[in-house]
Amino acid sequence: MIGRLVIFGATGDLTARLLMPALAELAQDQELPDELDVLCVGRARLSAHDFRQRIEQALATHARHVASPARESLVSRLDYRGADMTNGAEMAALLEGGDCPLLAYLALPPSLFEPTVRALAAAHVPPGSAIAIEKPFGDSVASARHLNDVLRTELPGTQVFRVDHFLSDELINRIATTRFGNRIFEPMWNSRHIEHVDISWDEAITLEGRANYYDGAGALRDMLQNHLLQVLCLVAMEQPSRFDEESVRDARVAVLRAIPTPTLDWSRHNSIRASYAAGTIGDRVVPAYVDEPGVDPRRKTETFAQLTLEVANWRWEGTPFTLRSGKALARDRAEVAIHFRPVPGRLFEGQALTNNVLRIGLMEPTVHLSVNNRRSDGQFDEKVFTLDIPPPKHAAYANLLMSMLHGRQIVAIRADETEEMWRIVEPVLAAWAGEEVPLLEYPAGSDGPTVNRVGER
Repeated sequence: MIGRLVIFGATGDLTARLLMPALAELAQDQELPDELDVLCVGRARLSAHDFRQRIEQALATHARHVASPARESLVSRLDYRGADMTNGAEMAALLEGGDCPLLAYLALPPSLFEPTVRALAAAHVPPGSAIAIEKPFGDSVASARHLNDVLRTELPGTQVFRVDHFLSDELINRIATTRFGNRIFEPMWNSRHIEHVDISWDEAITLEGRANYYDGAGALRDMLQNHLLQVLCLVAMEQPSRFDEESVRDARVAVLRAIPTPTLDWSRHNSIRASYAAGTIGDRVVPAYVDEPGVDPRRKTETFAQLTLEVANWRWEGTPFTLRSGKALARDRAEVAIHFRPVPGRLFEGQALTNNVLRIGLMEPTVHLSVNNRRSDGQFDEKVFTLDIPPPKHAAYANLLMSMLHGRQIVAIRADETEEMWRIVEPVLAAWAGEEVPLLEYPAGSDGPTVNRVGER
């Protein structure tokens, strides 16, 4: 059992917005082990008192839903040290005196992953320890493979959690529940009955002061390469033989391997990139992305990305999967939409029948199924069955941290998964960098660039 949580990069935005509120949630529900020590490490030379005050303010902003006593309880157990996290001697001094297994959480910029791993190795972390690495895990197949090799050789025997918080989100996991837990869906879960699948994550928020990260990443790296590809795997995977970490991850990897490597011609016709122009979202006037503070227009960073992928196996041959995500759109909308094929035959010829659509909410805890209904006048209209699901007990990061503290690898991305995801995305990024796919514009507050589902202009 992990007895110590060490957060590297503790003065950063990720710690303040996500990790500390998640720990506060667990403290409130008495799910945080009493014996767990929390050591926070950053480059800033702060006192523990000053750091705790920072976290108190962050929790007041980002964890208002957590009662004050729980927030205070968490803050009281925090310790802080300022250090160079890439220095083996300083790392050893930080970790000395503790023989129990620890979880080293690297809430750091990607450029610091490798040197921090090497410093941890030099410090000789206790047996049974674990390390968590935030996205992006590499920026290409080669870099992901290199980082995997570094982890394997420098920290052998250490559990590695390659973080994608979507895998620990209760709403995302309900995709598998809807499919495998209901007999009415699985017999139709194939290309014979499903025409296409749309996986969307649309956001009304804009850059929100994150230019330092986002302008170097863009929507494709930020959302599609990891999060939405993982959702695709949950939708398309075969039923695992057992619900354990290796069986589930084997099933996810099998889906990724069935996606053909994009060619240049494929990228031209099946990928879309765009950037938001000036516009209005609600009553808020939004400048163009290129005019946001900290943005370098020369990078031509996309704020909207869309890919239409093929899963080339017997179950899914002929059913396209469209992944899309964008910022500064008209509304928040995140869902998996399963579009069934038209009803065959001529029994209802001349009637305006709609295709059945199963919509699984990724932000909202709902599942909708649209069906055709005959009215008293003999005409048809669409009715929607709605299943309201209880909201998640915890935020995704709270679930993630609990799984890592208990060594549950099912929430982590495996080494070969990271390399397969970059194999799919890397050729598209190269085509975009070579201007083979034009950078479109869409007004802030709109539904995105004017294109159809499969990306034809």
